[in-house]
Amino acid sequence: MAITREAILELVSGEGLLRLRVVPGARVEKIAIENGALKIWTRTAPEDGKANAAVITHLAKALGCSRKQIELVSGATARDKVARVVMD
Repeated sequence: MAITREAILELVSGEGLLRLRVVPGARVEKIAIENGALKIWTRTAPEDGKANAAVITHLAKALGCSRKQIELVSGATARDKVARVVMD
């Protein structure tokens, strides 16, 4: 079952914050909702911020918005992250 844009937006707090759990170096790229957070699997390895950039790209594509509307606010070097989503 594909995750809809609306399902993702329901996880965004009133302040525009979205909890993420990231699995870098995965065999497949996918997005799911687990334990009240968005879980993103990416093939990109966690080196030099490349996995973070890939996560932002995947999230922007899933939301149908620009990468500029998503900002990583915490967890740059952790699997658990928080992103700020600014939807117009």
